[in-house]
Amino acid sequence: MGLLITFFFQRQYVIDNKLRVALTSLQGQTDALIEAQQASGSVAWTFDINSQQMRWAEGGAEIFGRPFDDPFMAGVPIELVMEDDRAAVENIFAHAFSTGSPFQLQFRSCWPNGEVHWLESRGTLSRSDKKIWRGVTIDITDRKNAEIALIRSEKLAAIGRLSATIAHEMNNPLEAVMNLLYLSSTDDTLAKETKDYLTRAEEELGRLASIARHTLTFARPRSSNGPVHTAPVVESVLAMFQPRCDSRGGEIRLLHNPDHCVVVPADDLRQILTNLVSNACDALTGDTGLVEVDVSAKEGFAVIEVRDNGVGIAPDNTARIFDPFFTTKGDVGTGIGLWVTRELVEKNGGNVSVHSDDLPPGFQTMFRVELPCG
Repeated sequence: MGLLITFFFQRQYVIDNKLRVALTSLQGQTDALIEAQQASGSVAWTFDINSQQMRWAEGGAEIFGRPFDDPFMAGVPIELVMEDDRAAVENIFAHAFSTGSPFQLQFRSCWPNGEVHWLESRGTLSRSDKKIWRGVTIDITDRKNAEIALIRSEKLAAIGRLSATIAHEMNNPLEAVMNLLYLSSTDDTLAKETKDYLTRAEEELGRLASIARHTLTFARPRSSNGPVHTAPVVESVLAMFQPRCDSRGGEIRLLHNPDHCVVVPADDLRQILTNLVSNACDALTGDTGLVEVDVSAKEGFAVIEVRDNGVGIAPDNTARIFDPFFTTKGDVGTGIGLWVTRELVEKNGGNVSVHSDDLPPGFQTMFRVELPCG
């Protein structure tokens, strides 16, 4: 009996030691999984087809910006996928579940704080239990942003090469047209009003020639040839767009136009105003359209505000409005104007912003430009 008791306790001791080692090893593996998930911004998961329940691994990154005990996280969180991506995600899941084939997909999710994150999810059917799927979901936002930045850089490089070619080819016909305008303006039989139109056309062609010579100068550092007086530039830009606004049944109103000297090249200031006023005119609808331009000064900066009562900008588009190639004008827009405007303003030490709140009654959008006074 004594031998049996001794043997029993020795065996129990060995079992306890093995169990302790196994638990220690398991805890180490669990800690390693938690650290790996946090470091990679990922979370492992299992999904039970029968119960339609999702089980998230302990310590995984909160890839949807929510705790894993959130009700949305109990099943496949399709409601947390952005609406534009939801149909594609549902189709991939349906195909994988019906065929048992592995899947890999990318989609966007909007966090409770409004941030949009890119996620990548991969899953395979368990070999031991054909009703269980196992996989991992990873936050790939940084990678996606890098890819988008690279694509944008490649597009800009292509635009630079194309612009240089266009500028070279434009110079000769521009010079010919300017010479013809000059010769036409010397005709004494023309009415004074016609001569004024020809003079204005010659000035605008001169500006176009300058743009052609300094193609995309906002991308190349250069010394400023300012300062320039704001009042005459503002007046000339509004005079140029007034007929276009009239034809749309709208009105351009200049509220205040004090003359400030800003340390900005005249061509840059004219281009900034042209882009903003042009967009404001395009936004007008009906016969009550109104564009207001207001010039003031604040703490060493000239402040130019351009607002309109047009269609406005959707809240989802506000953050992207200055991105290159982003446009809400469909086929007629290039997505370059506001991006060029921001580059010109910031290159000259200023700031440009868009506002849709706290505007005078009836107005939908306002662009505010601040340029340093000289």
